[in-house]
Amino acid sequence: MTLAALFILCRFAHFAAVMLMFGSSLFTAVLSPQRFSPLITRDLHPLLLASTWLSAFTALLMLAVQAGLMGDGWADTWQLATWWAVLGTTFGEAWRWHLAVAWLVLLALRLPVPYRAKVLAGCSALLLVSMAFIGHAAMHAGALGVLHRFNHALHLLAASYWFGCLLPLLACLRYLVQPQWRSDALVALIRFSRWGHAAVAVVILTGVINSLIILGHWPLNIDSPYQRLLVLKIALVALMVLAALANRYAIVPAMGSVPTLAQRGLILACWCEVVLGGAVLLLVSVFATYAPV
Repeated sequence: MTLAALFILCRFAHFAAVMLMFGSSLFTAVLSPQRFSPLITRDLHPLLLASTWLSAFTALLMLAVQAGLMGDGWADTWQLATWWAVLGTTFGEAWRWHLAVAWLVLLALRLPVPYRAKVLAGCSALLLVSMAFIGHAAMHAGALGVLHRFNHALHLLAASYWFGCLLPLLACLRYLVQPQWRSDALVALIRFSRWGHAAVAVVILTGVINSLIILGHWPLNIDSPYQRLLVLKIALVALMVLAALANRYAIVPAMGSVPTLAQRGLILACWCEVVLGGAVLLLVSVFATYAPV
């Protein structure tokens, strides 16, 4: 495997881990009713633990791989002198703070349960915002650069709510068939859906603005690898939107008349969104390394 391919995989794993950390902690701290929160916190603990450790490990690994890409290849991936050189670049200036938060988040895992999810939600939000200071979002200076970073930060936060809450939502759906927890699970589902509308709208709007800022026009040149993958990403997001709309306006209303069938449809639609969202993340990780032409 080449260093470039490893960087893409690290970027994909890191983004996915941070998004899952954000979604899982937000689902337990904000979306779940107080009585239901300890139960869903217990169910999501393995996911939250894995995503937190993976985010810290891949953050460090991305620095090492970047050192190899900047230096003379694999031999420089573990050279501390090259690491320091990377940390002095535009990427490194943002990544220093990102690394610090990523590893401090591990300490939050030792906090008492009532505070853990809130701290992890806040820290993962900081990690997402710091990602808006690397890559193509950092290509402009001045007022346009500030606008681009702010817009991209909103894009990442909204996308992380949408994608990161899907696995917690699947865990929550299991309780719809349990009479003592059904009302609490429905409250969490309704809260997710209410904020989900806003998240989807923000993802679409900020995504369009990002594309226009980076390219200066709509992606129409199919000869450009960057624009081809960007168009494919847009198509996959459109499919995610269709699945989300089917969930909210076709499947959820049917839960009163055909609850068992509707729940199966809801689970299937959520898994479709998870797969599509993972594909979008992988695409972004690939074309983020291409020249935006």
